[in-house]
Amino acid sequence: MPLSELVNCFNQKLKEEQRLSENPLELRGNRVEGRFGDARLNTELHPVRLAHAPSMIVGHDASLKSTRTATSGEGPEQVYALAEDGPPVVNLDRLCRTIHMLNFLPIAHDDGSLFLHVHPRHILGVKRNHGAYFEDVIFRCGLSPRRVVITVQVTPVYDRQFVRLLEGLKSYRAHGYGTAIKFDENSDHAFLERYCIEFLYRFAPDFVRLDTAFLARLNTRPEWAKRSQRLPAVMRGLDTQFLLEGVETKADAALARIVGADLVKGGYYEGTDARKHQPHRAIA
Repeated sequence: MPLSELVNCFNQKLKEEQRLSENPLELRGNRVEGRFGDARLNTELHPVRLAHAPSMIVGHDASLKSTRTATSGEGPEQVYALAEDGPPVVNLDRLCRTIHMLNFLPIAHDDGSLFLHVHPRHILGVKRNHGAYFEDVIFRCGLSPRRVVITVQVTPVYDRQFVRLLEGLKSYRAHGYGTAIKFDENSDHAFLERYCIEFLYRFAPDFVRLDTAFLARLNTRPEWAKRSQRLPAVMRGLDTQFLLEGVETKADAALARIVGADLVKGGYYEGTDARKHQPHRAIA
């Protein structure tokens, strides 16, 4: 189905479900933008590469960028702060993922995976059967859940909702999605040991995502550095792949090799011959 027809289809669907008076989606050239209140929502797609062969792009990570009236660009947390808990944040999260999915379609033929972020507030706002609603979006776009990797960020803010986040991820997996967890780079070693590693043992996702800033912060003290080595060791013992993000320098690329990353993402590779990449290779 042409992109314009898909946009019209989803506009009708979203307007009926959310009782909207205006279209939440707009096609500008070959890009789809969304609107939530006075925020204009956009997609940035970042290549995910094989660590041992960065010229091989295996998927794309979709990040949310937004602008509001008379303001500069905003990140996801500023956008999600606009939505109250319950149906508003659930609708916002679904809208963002629909926008990302539509913007992924022009390169979807290469068989790469699409990494999508699901906000913890969305998981907590949906009572059961996580992933069922979004299946309709995926199928209408001519794809399947196996091409989509659902990422949930794990932070100290939601440590009391540990079980509910786990159940949400298990539901996504049951619907055929790939799963990923990303640990907050601002977390300290106590959170790493008490929560992150326990989370992995309770639910082994397909991917674990860490930022170079996470490891750099844990390595600021000798006793933390020793503890930080536990996390890659735990990942190697599970059936999961390690995606290291924020690879911006040669030193970051060397770190990816030291910690045994399977996949990498970052601006360092965009300024090299990696831009002359080989065809995508499926990973999910």
